[in-house]
Amino acid sequence: MSTGFQSIQTNSSAIPVRPASLPDGSAPMVLARPAMALPVEWTGTGTLKPAPLRIRLFNVKFSPNLGDGLLSECLEKALIALGASEDTWSIDLAGRQAYGDGLTGRLQIMSALDRMPKWLRRHVIRIPLAIQAYRKWHPHYATCVEGANAIAIGGGNLISDIDLNFPTKLTLAIREAERLQLPFVVYASGVTPDWTARGTGMMKKAFASPFLRGVFVRDHDSKILWDEKLGEASGFKAIVVRDPGLLASDFISPSRLFASERPVAGVGVMSHIAIRYHADNAPDPAYLENWYVDLVGGLVEKGYHAVAFTNGSPEDVVYLAKLRPRLQAIAGDAISFPVQDTPSELCAIISSLDVLVAYRMHAVIAAYSFGVPAVGLAWDRKLRSFMTSVNRDEFLCEVARTKAAAAVELACRAHLTPISRVEHKQALSEAWEGVTQLLEVLEAAS
Repeated sequence: MSTGFQSIQTNSSAIPVRPASLPDGSAPMVLARPAMALPVEWTGTGTLKPAPLRIRLFNVKFSPNLGDGLLSECLEKALIALGASEDTWSIDLAGRQAYGDGLTGRLQIMSALDRMPKWLRRHVIRIPLAIQAYRKWHPHYATCVEGANAIAIGGGNLISDIDLNFPTKLTLAIREAERLQLPFVVYASGVTPDWTARGTGMMKKAFASPFLRGVFVRDHDSKILWDEKLGEASGFKAIVVRDPGLLASDFISPSRLFASERPVAGVGVMSHIAIRYHADNAPDPAYLENWYVDLVGGLVEKGYHAVAFTNGSPEDVVYLAKLRPRLQAIAGDAISFPVQDTPSELCAIISSLDVLVAYRMHAVIAAYSFGVPAVGLAWDRKLRSFMTSVNRDEFLCEVARTKAAAAVELACRAHLTPISRVEHKQALSEAWEGVTQLLEVLEAAS
């Protein structure tokens, strides 16, 4: 069934275009571009054609949360498969260059910030942000963007204002697009509420760029927020597309890692620190720890082999290590603790499952891609939006309001309720359609 994701036709007036005037009534700044923006190739038939676009994707590919790497890799591969240059790749907004970069001190920093009230945290973080912007991020962006023909910003939860992090980074990234006069598009990004006045001002100024050519967000809540916060300043209403992480099963082969006669239930563990840093409805730490233990114990009693894992974030890894003795004591040989260092390894774990219970959205998205039923532990609007978009919202539960025993029953029911093949095919088709639209918009603008 159709899930209402929008499409555009690149040969019609439906393509997002820069308005004739800006919100304040002034004419938009137009910067001259070279007559031939792209290199050309000889077709062998006496004509020249533009070479494939070399696209740079600004995202957080090498975040310790491997879900960010998964969606970034899928978007890179999909663009190349659809005709972009093989010289299409991601620029990590934090300046990381490989999986595992930048992990030192992350947990300690998050723990310290977690103990501060928000108003103090915002003041404390400003000087480190300015130093990083000058010393690391700007030089990294400037070097990596050279040679590109076009830019895409996304996916991930980038249009957000936690401690001015992304307003600072996106401002610098957009400046690089303007410096090289490159068209750029926002693609498959999430938009969050609760921005500061300073962050809002920075975002409005950055996205008023004359080189912005389109805005695609990953869910309807994000569209509403973009249109309210940035639609007028940017000149674009957002179009909703699928998260590129849904294409995981098209690029990564499924696995079967766990030699067990029992069905396999995965438990994606997320720490209370990570939940509280991003949301206001985090469960009490002691309650959450006991909840995980009771969940695993209940799944084992129901006949499952349990698999406890994380998406890779250090705070989650440390939290699971703390939980492990209690989980081992209650589950015995009926539990595994796999470790992963790359998105492909994360997908090997998830595709091996018969059912998943998890907080992290891209664990749930990967599960859906591989046809694994999931129970989403609702903690923010993005996970709820995704589950609703694939008609699986009956398998959402809030940990703070749901006893572990009830979550076990919900997991059993999810396991016995297969994902609709028709809806699965439709969702993945929509993900491919969205990437096609992205490429067409950038090609038309270059």
